[in-house]
Amino acid sequence: MSNRMRLISRLIVNTVVGLILLFVTNLFLSDEVPLNLLTIVICAIGGVVGWVLIVLLHLLGVAF
Repeated sequence: MSNRMRLISRLIVNTVVGLILLFVTNLFLSDEVPLNLLTIVICAIGGVVGWVLIVLLHLLGVAF
């Protein structure tokens, strides 16, 4: 497998894991994180890091 294919597969896995974490967090967090286009796009682009950013900003009351 070439380096480019490994990079693309890691990015896809990171995106899927970030989106799954967003939905699981929404299910089990008492303060629901809104699932709108902006949060889904941030999670899709940022993956796990995007999910952490969304959750932190939501818990701090800054955004979302």
